[in-house]
This record gives sequence, structure tokens and C-alpha cells, in this order.
Amino acid sequence: MGTNLSQVFISNTDVLESGSTFGDIAANEVGIWKLDGTPAYVNSKLYELTVASAGAVVNTGDAGAADDPVLSQTTVANPLWLYNNLQFVQKASAGNPLASPIINTRNIRRITYDPFQAFVGHGATIADATLNVTGAADGDEYDFKFIIRTTPTDYLSFYDQDGLAIFGDFPLAAFNTTNHKAINMTVKIADVDDADAAGNLTAIQAGIAANPILKAMFTAADDATTAANLRITANHPGVIFDLIIENVTREATTDPVSAAAVPGTNGCGNDFQVIGEEMRCRSRYAQFNRMYIPQNMTTYGKKSFKYDKITIEYEHNWPNSTGIAPAGALNQVVLYNTDTDGTAPASGEGTFEAAFGITNATAKRFIW
Repeated sequence: MGTNLSQVFISNTDVLESGSTFGDIAANEVGIWKLDGTPAYVNSKLYELTVASAGAVVNTGDAGAADDPVLSQTTVANPLWLYNNLQFVQKASAGNPLASPIINTRNIRRITYDPFQAFVGHGATIADATLNVTGAADGDEYDFKFIIRTTPTDYLSFYDQDGLAIFGDFPLAAFNTTNHKAINMTVKIADVDDADAAGNLTAIQAGIAANPILKAMFTAADDATTAANLRITANHPGVIFDLIIENVTREATTDPVSAAAVPGTNGCGNDFQVIGEEMRCRSRYAQFNRMYIPQNMTTYGKKSFKYDKITIEYEHNWPNSTGIAPAGALNQVVLYNTDTDGTAPASGEGTFEAAFGITNATAKRFIW
């Protein structure tokens, strides 16, 4: 989120609002209210990406007709705004719409489009060689040492007021003031030369389930990338861990083996990110900078929906304008939009594409 006034607007459809009345906006939609001339919602392009310039003169072939110039289109370094003042608006479940301050387009510095990218948890791979150490025999006991390097920073890992159960609460016992925490689990491995043997997976899953901290943090399953491996994956975004495995039955003659790390990605536009940012803004600015605080605040982000993200960053006239940070910091408006069925918009869908000069699913940034 931004360093100053950060607002999140959520559209559960990929269509920008159109219409001429500020309060007449469809439920679960976002609109861009232009104040130039007759105020209205605009869902066509906000700025020009190219300009026409005269090129070569060609003969039309018509007797007595003047030659025609050929116009070429040149992409401009800084898109040219078609409007002077805009306001970003979202339909509220009741009462007044949620709205940004009126923003003069000359103050907008960046617009960034980030398409949906799925969250993938950090993992560790258990291969045959991880278990089949020198002298190992079926039925040996193994120690699995989980070293928790980093812990989550997302909102919903710790507070889930709507009971969405996207992850479940991250266990506070996994924190340690020494910057990492080690959690041990012992498991008997039935088949030491076949990591993904059904009995091994069952035993590892049972070991995790028996530990109240580990079962909240990790999932064990067949590795979808390499069929011969098992993979243990962190359930929560932001968790990075090491997994060290040792055959304790043969510990006098074998050394611990580190499971191969599989980097994850926090992604963009996942339900926990959208809902988490919505709640975080709400806790800081009440109901998206409204002039009153409702008794009950509606959550507009939807579980399991996949959202694209558009971030508008703009300057403000501190201290006479909106914001709580010193001059030079940027306010931020974030627009999350999805298709009506909750899937990320594909190319050619909706009106966000035309308004912002983007192609859905292709990242883009404009800088002024």
C-alpha cells in the first residue's frame, strides 16, 4: 500500500460504470467520474497513447484532385490526458458511494496494471536421495526439522473477522525473537528408496497433523512437478522455511540432508490480498475515507475470486489537500476488478482495458 492516503475500490465485474448521476452506480461496480463539462461516468479511454503526425504525400490518382497526406501514429512517452479532473467511485452496499478525492490529472504520476497471478506457497522437495542415505533401511526413524525463516505479513493470516478461512490463523508459536524457529517432527519411513511411496506420504501427513503448529502451517502432497518426489508446502504467503531431514536410526553414520527449496510467489490479485488490503485501508481510513463510520462495514472482496490490479499514484497539495504524510509522498488509489464469474478478465473483456490503454493479462506501467 502507499505511504499516504491509500484507498482500495473493488469491482466484481470487469465493466466500468457509465451514467450521468453520481449516486446512480450499479452494485459491486466501480466508476470513473469526470468533472469536465457535464459530469458523467466515463468508460472509454482516459488518455491518448499515440499522436498523429503528417507523413509522406501521396497522389490520390484522381484527376485534378489534391494530393493527400498520410498520417502516421507515433506512441508518446507520456500519454496525453483527455480529462482534467477525475474521481474514482465504488458502489456501497448502502448509503453514499465510496469515493476518492477529486484528482487533477496533472498530479497523476504513475498508473500500473498488474494482472492476476496465483499465490504459490514456498516449498521443500523430498526426493529419493533425501531419504535413501547410506545404510538406510525400511522402517528407519527420521527427524524432520522445520526452520521457519520468515513469517507472514498479510492481514488475513492473523485476523479473519468474516470467517472466510482462506488460510486459517498463522500460529503465534511459530514466532521467535532470534529471527527463526526450529520445529521438529519424527516419522518412521516405510520405504526409504521411494520418497513418494503411499505409506511415506501418509506417515508424513500424519506427523504434521499431530503437531498443532505444523498442521496450521504446512501441507504434504505428491510433487506436481516431479512425480517421484514429495513436496511440503507452506500454507501462508510470506513464509520461507528450510527443511533438514536426518535418519536418526543411523545418525552415527549419516549426516542431515537439506530438502531442496522450491521458491513460491505471493502473486497478485488473490482473494487474501484484495480482502486484506480492503480491511487494512478500512482500519486506517474508516470506510474508504467516508465522512462517517458505519456501524457495520461490508467486505466487497470475494473469497476465491481472481482480480486484476490497477494502481493510480498521484501527488497532493500537502498540507492543504488530502493526506497524512509530508509533502512529496504520493496518494494511491487501487482498483481491483474481476470477471462476473470471479475469473481474471481475459484479453478483450470489459471496459477497463479501453479506459486505461492496457491489454488484460499483460502487465503495463505509464509514468508521467
